[in-house]
Amino acid sequence: MGIIENAKDIADVIKKIGDVELYRQIVNLEGQIIDLTRSNRKLENEIERLREITNYKNKLIFKNPFYYLENDPHPFCPKCWEANRSVVHLDGPLNVVAGSRYDCHNCKDYYIAERN
Repeated sequence: MGIIENAKDIADVIKKIGDVELYRQIVNLEGQIIDLTRSNRKLENEIERLREITNYKNKLIFKNPFYYLENDPHPFCPKCWEANRSVVHLDGPLNVVAGSRYDCHNCKDYYIAERN
C-alpha cells in the first residue's frame, strides 16, 4: 500500500469520526503528497534524459559536418545535437549536383555533403 492510499484511508477514518477540520487537513496533505509524487516523477524523467545525453556525449564522434555513433553509418543532425542535445538521424542522402543532401525532420535544416 502506498502513501497516497494510506492518506485516503486515514481521511476516510477521520470523516467517519466527524472531525471536519482534521479531515480538511488530511485532504490537504493528500494533495501535497500527490504534488510531491508528480514532482518526483518529473525529476526522475529529467535524470533519465540527462543520463541519455551523457551517454551520447561520450559516444558521438564528430566527422565534419556530422555526428556519428560507432557502427552506425547514418549521420545525426549537428544543429539538433549542439542546440538541444537531441539525437536525430538525418534523412538521406539524396544526390544533388554539389554532393549528397541530408535533411533533418526535426529542425527542418538540411546539409550538403560535398562530393570527394
